[in-house]
Order: sequence, then structure tokens, then C-alpha cells
Amino acid sequence: RTKKFNHRLSSARISVERSIGLLKGRWRYLLDKLPMTRTNLIPYYIITCCVLHNICLLRNDRIEIPIIVPEQLHEMAPLGITNALKEEGNFKRNRLMEIISNDDFERRNN
Repeated sequence: RTKKFNHRLSSARISVERSIGLLKGRWRYLLDKLPMTRTNLIPYYIITCCVLHNICLLRNDRIEIPIIVPEQLHEMAPLGITNALKEEGNFKRNRLMEIISNDDFERRNN
């Protein structure tokens, strides 16, 4: 069960990282830091980039040369995770594993 979950999680992560790479290739200001101070607006900013990217694709405006983002841009600074946060994270991960391991989930997503 854990092995299957880890495989699915890894597949999803690869897909997400590829998508983020495409956005960073088209919108270069996403390569480093967003020029924003109001963090509550960041999700809207990213969604707008996704919508504009999809419009570009519909108009056959493709990115010919993908941008390879250095690994250090993907690394996050240590967050100072406490034992309580680590336990909460493990609980959520195990709950996700239960949901994804469910046969109904498997049938719906294959």
C-alpha cells in the first residue's frame, strides 16, 4: 500500500513540476520571486499565469526552447518544523494514502 502511494505521489509531483517549469519558461518573472507583497493574492497571480499560458497554447504560441531551472530554485529554506507539525504531516500523509489506496479511487482514476 505504501509503495503504491509513493509511486502515485511521485507521478503527481513530476507532473506538477513539469507544469511549473512550463510556466517559468513562459513567464520568466516566476523564475525567482514574485513581485508581490500581498501573499493572499499569489494564488490568483499563478492562476492568471496558467490561464494566459493556455490561451497562448490555443493560439499556437508555443515555447520552442524550454528553460531549465537550476535545482537551487526548487529548494526551500528550512521551515523550523516542530514535532507537532511533523506528526500532523504524517497523519495527513497516512490519510491520503488510505484515500488513494481505496479501490473506488483506483477505478475512478484509471
